[in-house]
Amino acid sequence: MKKLLFFIITVFLFFIQTLSINAEPAKVMSLSYDDSASLVFINTINSQNENNDSTIKYSRLDNPNRIYFDLENSVLIGDKQQLNFEKSDIKEIKLSQFTTNPDVVRCVITFEEGFDSSKIKIFSLDGNIFVKNTAPKIKNDYFNPIYNETPYNLAYSSIVVNSQVIQKVPVIQQNTGNVKVSNTVMADIEKAFQNSTLNNSNGKTYDSIVSIDLSSDLKLRTKYYINGYYEKNSGLLVSGIGQLTATKTFCLNSPKRIVLDLPNTFVDKKIRNKEIKLCPDNSCKDTAKIGQFEYNKARIVVTSDNAEKYIPIYSADAQSLLFINSDKLNHTDLVGDVSNINKVFVRKIDSKTNELILSFTSPVVHSIIRNDNLLSLFMFNVKSYNEQDIIKTLNNTYYRPFTLSLLPKIGVKATMPIEKNDIVNIEQSVDGKAIKILITKGTSEKAPEKPITTKKETTKGKVVIDPGHGGSDYGAIREGINEKDITLDVSQRVASILKSKGYKVALTRADDTYVSLQDRVDFAEKETPEIFVSIHVNSAVATEPMGIETHYYHDYSNNLAKVIHNHMMKEIDSKDRGLFKSKFYVINHTTMPAVLVEMGFLSNEQERAELITEKRKQKTAKAIAEGIIEYCKSK
Repeated sequence: MKKLLFFIITVFLFFIQTLSINAEPAKVMSLSYDDSASLVFINTINSQNENNDSTIKYSRLDNPNRIYFDLENSVLIGDKQQLNFEKSDIKEIKLSQFTTNPDVVRCVITFEEGFDSSKIKIFSLDGNIFVKNTAPKIKNDYFNPIYNETPYNLAYSSIVVNSQVIQKVPVIQQNTGNVKVSNTVMADIEKAFQNSTLNNSNGKTYDSIVSIDLSSDLKLRTKYYINGYYEKNSGLLVSGIGQLTATKTFCLNSPKRIVLDLPNTFVDKKIRNKEIKLCPDNSCKDTAKIGQFEYNKARIVVTSDNAEKYIPIYSADAQSLLFINSDKLNHTDLVGDVSNINKVFVRKIDSKTNELILSFTSPVVHSIIRNDNLLSLFMFNVKSYNEQDIIKTLNNTYYRPFTLSLLPKIGVKATMPIEKNDIVNIEQSVDGKAIKILITKGTSEKAPEKPITTKKETTKGKVVIDPGHGGSDYGAIREGINEKDITLDVSQRVASILKSKGYKVALTRADDTYVSLQDRVDFAEKETPEIFVSIHVNSAVATEPMGIETHYYHDYSNNLAKVIHNHMMKEIDSKDRGLFKSKFYVINHTTMPAVLVEMGFLSNEQERAELITEKRKQKTAKAIAEGIIEYCKSK
C-alpha cells in the first residue's frame, strides 16, 4: 500500500511566455537533489519571474506515463540532465534544451504506469517551480569530477559544450570582465570531437552562433575548453567553457617548476605554449605556459624559484582556475557570495572506498592540496559551520580525525590524514553547492605494521613541545585573536619552566612559521624525546562550549594524558571536558608517549578574555610543565 507523502521538487526559475524574443534568456544552471529535505531543484539566473506566484500548467502524455512543461526564453547551461528515483511514483526527471530559436528548456517527469498524474500539483513561488508528490529515494546524484587520481582516461561520451558555448550572447563572467567567445570557437572545438563533423549524417549544417543541442550528433573527447588566460595578482587565471577536472600538482627541477594537468581538456591553439609573465611589474621572474600535453589533456607549467608555493584555486562554477603563489594570495578577493557548511554526509561505498559529502548554502570557491599524508580543502568563501554536528557525524568513521579551522578574515580549511597510496577523487555538484570526497585505500608498499604497544627507546629527560598551527595556518580565529599566537606563547613558557628544572626541551616551531603535520612528527622522531606534548586552543561555532580537553591515541599515552589533565584542572578554574582517545595526526604518528592539550575555547567570549591574559597563560604553562615533570619522575 503506497503512502502518499509530499516532497518539493524545485525545478527552475522561468520566464513568462509573453516575454520579448529579444530579452536576454534565463540561464538554467543545474539539477540537484537535497536528501535532507527531499528537494530536487534547478538553479537558474536572470529569471524575470522571481516574484510572480502562480499555478503552472502542464501537459500529460501516455506510453510512458509522463507530464511536461516548458521554460520559455531559457538556455540550459551544460549537458542534458536527469535524475532517477527508487521506490517512488516518480521514475525520473529530465531537463533538456528543447528548441533553440526560440530558446525553450523542457522538463519531463515520468511516472510509474497506473499512477494518476492528475494528483500532481505544480506551482510557482518566487520564481521557483514546485512539484508535490511521493517522497523519492534518489538513485543517482549529479556530480562532476573536479580532482581525479584514478589512473584511467576520463573521456566523456556526451557533449557538454552546447548552448553555453554558442548561445546568442556567449559571455562568460569570471571577475576579469566579459570574455566573448569568437565565431572561430566551433572550428577549434570541432577538432576535439571524434569521428564527427559539424555536418551530421542527415546533411544538417549548424550555424556556429545559433544555440543548438549537439549532444545527439557529436561526441566530445574533452569536457573543458580553455579559450583565455589573464595575469591576476601575479597569478595565472585560466578561463574556459565547460567544467574542468584537475589532478595532483607535482614539481620538477632544472629549471624549478610546478605542473598541473587537466584531463579531458582542449586548449585553443591561439594560446598554446605562449610564455606568460606573471609579474608584469617585473617584481618576479615567474612565467607560465598552457599546452596541449595529449590530445585530451592540457598541462599548465609555472616556472618559479618558489614553484612549490603555487596552488590551484577553482571557481564556484568550475569554469576557471587561478594558479597563484599562496604568499601573494589575498583570499578575500575570491569571495563573492558568502557560504556556510550546511550539512555533512558520510557513507561507506565498499571495503576500500569511503565517501564524504559537504553541503553548502551557496557555491564554493575552493582549493585542493594533496600530499603524501594529508588532504587539505580550502573553502575561501565559507564563513561558518556547526562543529559539533560535524564531529558527531564523522565520529567513528574513516574521515575521523577531520579537522576544520578558520582562515584569516573569512574562509575555512578542512584537513584529513591520508596514506601515500590512497586514491583521492573529488567531485562537485553542478550547482557548486556540494563537494564529494571519495578516498579509496591504496595498496601499501610495505607489510602492515603491527600495533604499537610499547614506546620506542627515548632520550631520558628530553621533551618535545609542539605549538599548534603557525605561519599561514592561523588555527582558530576570533575577534582578531589567533590560536597560533597563544599556542606559541604558552609553549615557550612551558619550555622555560622545564629548562629551569634541568629538562632538555625542543620546540617544533620557535616563531610564527608554518610547519606541516608530517614535519612535526619527523622532528619529534629525530629528537627521540621522552614525551611529546602538542598545545592547542579549542573552538566551536556555538559560543557556549568552554573548558579543557586532553587527547591521546596510543594506549601507552593514556597515563601521560591523565597526569597533565589532572594538573590543568587543579590549576585552572574551567570546565573539565575530560580525556579523549583521538586520532589527531601528531599523536597518532609519533611513537613516544604523546598528548594534545586543548587549553580552552577561543569561541567562548568569557574564556577567550581569560586565555589572552598573562595569568591564564602562565597558569596553563605551569600546569602542563608540572604534569610533564610528575610523569617523567614516575618512569
